[in-house]
Order: sequence, then structure tokens, then C-alpha cells
Amino acid sequence: MLFQSLGKIKRTTIITAIILMALGVVMLLCPELYITSLITLFGYAMLIVSVVMILDFFSGNKALIHCILFTTALVLGIGGMCVIVFRDDVLRVLGLLFGILLLIDGCHSLFYSYFYARRSGRAGWKLLVTLSVFSVIFGILLIFNPFWNTTDVLMKAIGFMVLYSGIVSGLRMIWIWPLKENS
Repeated sequence: MLFQSLGKIKRTTIITAIILMALGVVMLLCPELYITSLITLFGYAMLIVSVVMILDFFSGNKALIHCILFTTALVLGIGGMCVIVFRDDVLRVLGLLFGILLLIDGCHSLFYSYFYARRSGRAGWKLLVTLSVFSVIFGILLIFNPFWNTTDVLMKAIGFMVLYSGIVSGLRMIWIWPLKENS
């Protein structure tokens, strides 16, 4: 049971790192001309997912998990409508949200790299600590947004920092994952 849970955590971490890297690359490569279209497309995608989840609720059982998913669908739908209506301010809010997530992820990575990667006896665990400190710094930079005022530069900054977070997440999983002892 424990090894199945560890395997599930490993797969989830790998998928999350890949999704973050792909999102970062898309945000880095997106020309300024298409930023508004990308944001609008994201808002419509949120609305479509919300509608599908709501229709699943009405056609399925009314268990507690379905009520929670229905509430999540309503929040997702409201968020999608806000993205469509306020698309000019979405990047600033996205920068703030990704900054908070980078700050939390950087602190999480710093904790795990110091307490688990160091104890695992792997070489190079100090590099992971350094990368985690940079994640915290990048998160603070995104929260306070001091250097970028245009949407293109903000999109590139968010894309770079999300790509960086995905790479650090993948490296953290490699360093923390336990090694099999040869007996």
C-alpha cells in the first residue's frame, strides 16, 4: 500500500513538472499579438470544463464528493467569466498567483532538499537548496512585480519562472527519491 502511494506521488510529480515546463514554454514563446487571445481561450476553456462538471452533477449521484465537485465547477465557471470579462488584468493576477505558488513551492523545496536530500546521502544536495532559494526569490519578484509593466514582458517573466519551477520540481523528485541499497 505504501509503495503504491509512493508510486502515485512520483507519477503526479512527474506529470506536474512536465505540465509546468510545457506551460512555461508556451508562455515564453507566445507573441505579444496573441496574448489576449490566449487569455480569452483560457477563460472559455474554464467555462466549458465548468459546464461539463455541472452537467455531470445533474446527471449523476448526489454523493458528497459530487457536491464538492459541483461547488468547484461553480467557482471555476465564475473564474472563467472573470477571465473573459477582465482579460486585461488577468496577467497581473496570474503573476501574483504564480508568485505566491513559487514562494510556497520554493519554501517546500527548500525544506525537503535540506531535510531529505541531505539525509539521503546524495551528492549535490546543496545545488537543490540553491535552486530552491532562487525559487523563493523569483516568487517574491513576481508578487511585487518591480521590473515589468507591459503584458509581453510580464507574460515572459511568468513563463520563465513557471518553466524554472517545473525544472526544480523534477530535480527535487530525483534528489529526494530513495535509492535502493545493494546488500
